[in-house]
Amino acid sequence: MFGLLLGLLGLTGAAHAAPLALNKQGIQHLGNGGQLFLAGSDAAPADAAALPAWLARQRPADQVDLFGGAYWLHAQVRNDSSETAWVIDPNDTLIDLVDLYVYGPGPHTAPQTLLTGYQRPHEYLLHYGRNVQLAPGATYDILIRFSSPYYARAPMFGVKTQQDYRKLVAKENFLMVASIGALLALGLFNFFIFSITLDKASAYYALYVLTYGLAWAMTFHVFADLFDWHQLQLHYVPFFLLPVFSTLFYMHFLHLRHYSPMLYRISKVNLVLPLLFLPTCFFALSYAHTLATIAISIWMLLALICGIVVWCRGYQPARFFVLAFVALMLPGFLILPANLGLMQAMVANAQLVTLLGGTFDGLLLAFALADQIRLLRNNLEQRVQERTLALTLSNDALLKAKEHAEVVSRHRIDFLSAMSHDIRTPLAGVIGMLKFALRDQSVRGRTQEYLRIGLHNGVSLLTILNDILDFSKIDAGKLTLETVDFDLLALIGDATGIVQGQADAKSLLLRRELALDLPRYVRADPTRLRQILINLLGNALKFTANGEVLLEVRHARTPPRRDGRSEIEFIISDTGSGIDADTLPRLFQKFEQADHSTTRRYGGTGLGLAICKELVELMNGTIGVESRVGIGSRFHFTLPLAPGSAPAADARRPARHARHACRLRILCAEDVRTNQIIIGTLLEGMGHEVTIVENGEQALHALGTGAYDCVLMDGRMPLMDGEQATRLIRDGGNAQFPITDAHIPILALTANASEHDRQRYLASGMDDFLSKPVDEALLFEKIDTIIDLLLARGHALPPAVPGENDTLANQFGLDDASTMAQADTPAPADPMTVPVHILPLAGLSPQHLQRIAQAFLLEAPRRLDLACQAVRDGNASAAAAAFHALKGSAGYLSRPTLHSLCHQMEALASSGKLENVGQFLPQLQEALDVARRDLEAQPGG
Repeated sequence: MFGLLLGLLGLTGAAHAAPLALNKQGIQHLGNGGQLFLAGSDAAPADAAALPAWLARQRPADQVDLFGGAYWLHAQVRNDSSETAWVIDPNDTLIDLVDLYVYGPGPHTAPQTLLTGYQRPHEYLLHYGRNVQLAPGATYDILIRFSSPYYARAPMFGVKTQQDYRKLVAKENFLMVASIGALLALGLFNFFIFSITLDKASAYYALYVLTYGLAWAMTFHVFADLFDWHQLQLHYVPFFLLPVFSTLFYMHFLHLRHYSPMLYRISKVNLVLPLLFLPTCFFALSYAHTLATIAISIWMLLALICGIVVWCRGYQPARFFVLAFVALMLPGFLILPANLGLMQAMVANAQLVTLLGGTFDGLLLAFALADQIRLLRNNLEQRVQERTLALTLSNDALLKAKEHAEVVSRHRIDFLSAMSHDIRTPLAGVIGMLKFALRDQSVRGRTQEYLRIGLHNGVSLLTILNDILDFSKIDAGKLTLETVDFDLLALIGDATGIVQGQADAKSLLLRRELALDLPRYVRADPTRLRQILINLLGNALKFTANGEVLLEVRHARTPPRRDGRSEIEFIISDTGSGIDADTLPRLFQKFEQADHSTTRRYGGTGLGLAICKELVELMNGTIGVESRVGIGSRFHFTLPLAPGSAPAADARRPARHARHACRLRILCAEDVRTNQIIIGTLLEGMGHEVTIVENGEQALHALGTGAYDCVLMDGRMPLMDGEQATRLIRDGGNAQFPITDAHIPILALTANASEHDRQRYLASGMDDFLSKPVDEALLFEKIDTIIDLLLARGHALPPAVPGENDTLANQFGLDDASTMAQADTPAPADPMTVPVHILPLAGLSPQHLQRIAQAFLLEAPRRLDLACQAVRDGNASAAAAAFHALKGSAGYLSRPTLHSLCHQMEALASSGKLENVGQFLPQLQEALDVARRDLEAQPGG
């Protein structure tokens, strides 16, 4: 029985096999009457006479080992038909190499040698068959040598007439191409469905059918025959991926996690096992076929069980899934056992039968997906009808609400813009005049302190106004904090100084108790901290009729922080009326006060404490309150403050009388007289020539009739506003106002401080934005940027000159009291006429000034040599660095000529205009020689 079983599984040896009769029906398998031998290194015999002795030396084999190897098959064939044109057809498995030798009919006739197999060209597309001529009535010995790294099943060697074989090839090729094409079409179509629905089941199904088609296209040598691409180790890669993509598909399609969590977990075996087996394609190719068969068998069985279970639990689209896997498994039951060597193949060309079953499986799975879509569509239509009814009922209300919200939003934006401009404009005048008053040297003592406190109050009012106008930023979480070093003790003193007048007016005692171990310098947002303190101190003074308000600042009684920051606690206590316990939880909400009579009695919007709470939390702190009616209240907040250092002097912030290196002709369009005086005075103090006009039309006329270097343009002016004027300037003006320089720098100057307004002005063509009240340091910086821009464009700007008569004061009819008072004082010497010397600096002795002069005399010539060398070498960046260093040294000189030249040449070098730099080198050398001569002539030089 065991020998019989072995005979069924493969090609068994036969010591004396009779010739096989060949008629018109052909021979299905030469091995049924032939002899199987293990192939060694022996070559085939030269003729039929040598064949018996050669066969006697071979080792018989019981069967073909599916894990690969080389074999000889010998069979005698007698042509009992009248046909002469035949085909020997190796089939039913992949065979790497096949050598066919046909001996006869004479004993000494050389054999017909035919070569085929996977690695060799095929006479018939996608088939191994080779044509051979066999004479009628003659007997032939057919010797076949075949070898392969693996065999899907025991190979078959059939013999057919050429006419029948052509029909077979045409039929099988049609079925192959049609099946693979159908799989390709299904895959691409479902990828298209996935791109619309984003349903993962469609994507996994598409990957599954495309992988299935690819696997069988490689098995049937489509790529080898069409593209001469032979990569045997890749044949089983798509077969290992089949279970992976199919399992991902049915886990999503069947909603397996919902219908059967246990099967969902078990199915993960199909994701892991094939991927573990896949490397055998590259490292153990002989075993890849068997391992793929095992993985596919487990996958098909699990998939069928999952489909049946989900179908039984009420999911109707699963019925097509079950039918699909039945269609796939029917060929599998006939083929997979033969793949494992458990039985002989039951059908001819088992691979084609499997491909057809897989194609039918793909079609049925497509029906399953369509059924799922139909079910979802029905449910969706019902839900859409319900939603449509609900939306129809509320649509009118929503439209009305939308229109109302849009109107309110427009009014709100317009209102905030108008209020920002109308409030900030007079406030800018107040702050500007207070700053000028503080510059008056005749103001001393208590008057100076009052002006300083008034200025602080004005600045604080401006800050609070900005916060109220931008309160929506806090609600949206878009308010940003700055982080700078500042003097904590000075900030506390400023805050208490601002509210001291409020305490004095009510005869209240305002005390401070600062812990001795408080850090002097910390790092946080000083503006926001000052705002919180002023708000809480002001509230305490507002609601206290008699007694005192106490500000305590100390380290919080909390464990030390790991990040090095200190928890600083601020406590504001008062002896006021107190707040009842029911009101305390609502105290930090928007528009909340202790009671409605509070608003009538003390005023206010109820936003102050809400803003304090938001700011404290933005700074990662906490805030709270305790109060007892009739005794008083105690507000406290704690902030984590990082240690800071003494802030360095701002190198770009101008000194009180700082002037720019170059003198500009500036046109200022401003309609408010106060602002005209403030801005004009600041610009003249920086060394510029200023012309004032009152509206956009006058600005266009001035630009059309005169030459200017830049324009400061107010946004809201009569007759023509700043936006209209700017657009006309950028367009080159019009027939009435032709503009020669459409690219002149324009700086927006307006009290509209919101980001929306800023973007609007920039969109109209303005280059930058400056908010009123004007910050002198920021104005200085903006003008400095414009000077750099003009120099980079190649403009020749005159150097700044010492201050002359105040032309703006004459224009506005103002008398400078301080100038009158100093009429008898000799005017300072003109620095352009006196010898060059080092400017005296506060805190420096004459000996220090001599050392600075000596350092300049040593360093300046070397810097100039470096600059000249860089210009000759064409190194613009090195030249700019050398001019920058020389400019820094020249800043100590009393005469600005050298500094101005270095500034211009640095700008030109930075923009790469070295040819223009060379034109200034003689002037620079001359200015340096003059400076060196004067410094060397001074005592100690």
